[in-house]
Amino acid sequence: MFLIIVDLAMIFLLFLIWGIAGFRVGHLAFVSTESRIRSSVRGNIVLLGFGVLLLLGKIVTTSILGSIGWLFIRDTVNLQFVLIVLPIASALVFSVPRLLNIVRSGINGSEQATEAIDRAALSTPALVLPIQAAGLGSAMDLILTLFFPAKSMQWSNLVVSLAIFAAVIGVLWVIQLRRFQTIDRSEGRSNIRPTHRALRISISMLLVIIGVSSWFMLSSQASRIPDRMSMMSGKMDFGGAAVTTGHDMSVMNHTASDSSKTVSVTDLVGPQNGEPDKKFTLTAEKKTVQLPTGATIDAWTYNGQSPGPELRVKQGDLVEVTLVNKDIEEGVTLHWHGQNVPNGEDGVSGLTQDAVMPGQSFTYRFRANQAGSYWYHSHQQSSEQVEKGLFGAFIVEPRNNQRSEAEDIVVMNHTWSSTNGSSAGLLDTLERRKVASGSPVRLRLINTDNKPISFYLTGTKYKVAAIDGTDLNAPTDLNAPTDLQSNRLELAAGGRYDLTFIMPDKPVLLSTGSSANGILLSADGKGAAPEIVKGPVFDPLSYGSPKTTPFGQDSHYDREFVMVIDNKLAFFDGKFGRFHSINGEVFPNTPMFMVKEGDLVKTTFVNRSFVPHPMHLHGHKMLVLSRNGKPAAGSPWWTDTLNVNPGEIYEVGFRADNPGIWMDHCHNLKHAAEGMMLHLAYEGVTSPFEVGHATQNQPE
Repeated sequence: MFLIIVDLAMIFLLFLIWGIAGFRVGHLAFVSTESRIRSSVRGNIVLLGFGVLLLLGKIVTTSILGSIGWLFIRDTVNLQFVLIVLPIASALVFSVPRLLNIVRSGINGSEQATEAIDRAALSTPALVLPIQAAGLGSAMDLILTLFFPAKSMQWSNLVVSLAIFAAVIGVLWVIQLRRFQTIDRSEGRSNIRPTHRALRISISMLLVIIGVSSWFMLSSQASRIPDRMSMMSGKMDFGGAAVTTGHDMSVMNHTASDSSKTVSVTDLVGPQNGEPDKKFTLTAEKKTVQLPTGATIDAWTYNGQSPGPELRVKQGDLVEVTLVNKDIEEGVTLHWHGQNVPNGEDGVSGLTQDAVMPGQSFTYRFRANQAGSYWYHSHQQSSEQVEKGLFGAFIVEPRNNQRSEAEDIVVMNHTWSSTNGSSAGLLDTLERRKVASGSPVRLRLINTDNKPISFYLTGTKYKVAAIDGTDLNAPTDLNAPTDLQSNRLELAAGGRYDLTFIMPDKPVLLSTGSSANGILLSADGKGAAPEIVKGPVFDPLSYGSPKTTPFGQDSHYDREFVMVIDNKLAFFDGKFGRFHSINGEVFPNTPMFMVKEGDLVKTTFVNRSFVPHPMHLHGHKMLVLSRNGKPAAGSPWWTDTLNVNPGEIYEVGFRADNPGIWMDHCHNLKHAAEGMMLHLAYEGVTSPFEVGHATQNQPE
């Protein structure tokens, strides 16, 4: 992250230094006295020296980022070469020697001069234009970086940017040439009155203000989400594969002539007949809840509690859950986070169903085919509804009972805003539990917050047995008995870790970094919490032992997608701010990734922003292939919520074996609410549902 910030700072300082130098050199001919001209020239030379040093620093940061991965710089390096490097090189060749000659015309650097300064020479395009071009190029690069990241990956955008740059340089050249000719004809005197110059500058500034204001108004209007729209509308990315006949845009917009080639998400559901093995009813309602800390919150609950009831089933069970909305005016849904249910049961409002409004109900039926730790939450206004408490644990136990933990404990990390405005969480107190020595223990850690959380297990050696519900192969012990440090388990927002260990005869503490909070396990429920000595970060990329997987780094992939994550100044639904973009866009302008059933798909995540992003793909498990070019070397790492830190590039693969239209978004739900989401769509699948201000659906 530090390097990304430094790189952005370099771009801003280049704009500042070369912009000031361009302004100053453009007005040298109008400086009143020759002594002041020489003083101004010396100042410009110093500025240009700083500008060259900044360019060298920018080259260094770009090179380091490029060594991490070409995708960090591929859409900027060409533009920056033309917009910054070439103009600065031209300034060094053409402008600097002329400025040095002006300084050398003085006697020992004094204010006395051996010869008069030729004012016409001060306005020659060869002196002025290269420096102004460097200032203009730096300004354009800053604007493109802040407002249009990842845009120049497309050659059309690259050509447009360079055409604008060339056009403005042409205008500046004409202006400077006329100025030079005017001063030359008047034998070194400037006939341009200060009032005329001020008027020209004012008119230019007014035109710029009008242009920027018009762009702001048009962009604000264009960004507004329509009253009604299909989540399937917009651009499509086929991952390098050819568009299959009959699965083009017309099919996705429900206008295909051959309707037999399409299937609706409403048909992609679980078994509708048969007696369910497990049956639950969850009622969404508002209720005042008291947390373990004693803080009182106005929560949105399932069955009057937050977290909602723990739903525990067996692998292969036919599960039926009826969602009833008592009084949540915005509507609710149920999404089964990490469990690959049929698309019609996924619980995304406006995509797989309409939001369940007050007085309504909706029944979900599916087979829980994947054993492991999962959780459920509303996928209607989820940035607000999950925070207020509409979530709970969904645990799928193996059918064959091969696990024999005597203690199976779910630990959900969550933070609410209390009624007095402060924050309070589930792990803000020290909870004590009795666990007999020698008992096998499984801790299921679930992070329901928007940011990564670090857990520490102190007082015993343990294994990370599973990630995001999938068992790891041959996990090894962490926190060896002779090691006083505790590994830091950084858990992504929405992610899950299963920890297993044999309870020792002394207390064991699970905490988020303080011995004053968390869960303390001991034989009698008493005892002092062990001291936490924070150790290295747990790295799943090299943990455990390799195992044969159905595909890998060297497999042939039918579709390959790239998701470049940036910070962007932009409009979203009419509001201006700094948003997190995917390939330079925010929803609804983000591309839809198109696949066919059976495709082997690779996705590359590139995080060029300043914060981590937990990327969550619905309906599929992703196999981590590499990070920053380093192949995965430990147990196969299957995930559904991958934390991509700033400066990281991840490659993942998955099999397109669950037809539908699936959300693919950042599980920092505030980011998703601001447009950091797109969809993975199977060719030929349609949805009858809509989103927009005139609908009841807000799927983020």
